[in-house]
Amino acid sequence: MNETLTITFWGVRGSYPAPGGHTVRYGGNTACVEVNAGGRLLILDAGTGIIPLGRDLMRRSQQTGKPVQATLLFSHLHHDHTQGFPFFAPAYHPVSRLFLFGPGASEQALEELLARNQMPPAFPVSLRDMNAAKEIRSLNETDVLCFEAETPCISKQPTGELFIRLMKSYAHPGGVYVYRIEWRGLSVVYATDTEGYIGTDRRLAAFARHADLLIHDAQYSEDHYQGRNGWTSTQGYGHSTPRMACELAQAAGVKQLALFHHDPNYDDARIQQIEHEAQQIFPQVFAARERLQVTLSPDTAMASPFTEMDKAAFLRTANRF
Repeated sequence: MNETLTITFWGVRGSYPAPGGHTVRYGGNTACVEVNAGGRLLILDAGTGIIPLGRDLMRRSQQTGKPVQATLLFSHLHHDHTQGFPFFAPAYHPVSRLFLFGPGASEQALEELLARNQMPPAFPVSLRDMNAAKEIRSLNETDVLCFEAETPCISKQPTGELFIRLMKSYAHPGGVYVYRIEWRGLSVVYATDTEGYIGTDRRLAAFARHADLLIHDAQYSEDHYQGRNGWTSTQGYGHSTPRMACELAQAAGVKQLALFHHDPNYDDARIQQIEHEAQQIFPQVFAARERLQVTLSPDTAMASPFTEMDKAAFLRTANRF
């Protein structure tokens, strides 16, 4: 069995795709992150980045002779986080097995919303026509996804060596699920589409406490966010600045921070400048870019990345919302 936790970025943009010569270094696809936890495949969001990921998964399947089996977690259902799923190649192969989880008011709500995205005249292929074996379930904030067996199950308590907690952030229109993946003492927190607070989002800081990697929204530069130098202010849009992400990382005591969900207006030089400026605040930060891999091993893990004390702090702050 693979003894590492590997994170691969396949799409790092927000709002809409931004292809072209000006985005070659960081990429132009919208949100999609692959997490391989000891051989178990997790996919965070299905922006256009899931399209090249799907092709790569089919290539791997052909090489190994094993069908694709993956768990796909939606943070929310805005277009830039779902627009790649109708073109996800493994979803059209009957031997593939996909488990889809995300927000929804009822257990069937996620499936209904995904089906609506592929109804004519918007798209010619229905969700039902994607003939992979699919299990689609909505989650609520008290659920924990556990992987004791080959398939994920919904529980109220973490069990096994791989489990995923979630919290609902209200710092984005409609709300967003933040996921915390834990495997053998290692942890990755995926916090896209969230806007920072003055003094940082303490609830999120408690949830992300001591994570080995925090992937955090950092869509807007300070000038853009505040409406300076010709930009229209984006305060209240539900996205953070790099400074907000760095302050959250400091408050949570994480080991590494990935700036994510880059604005599609920013070219490679602008994102590189943003990365450099962020490193003056939090040295262990980098701007996520397509095909970048981050590999974590149990040797680098903290003894208890999410302690009962941290859990109690998270629950206390959760009561304020």
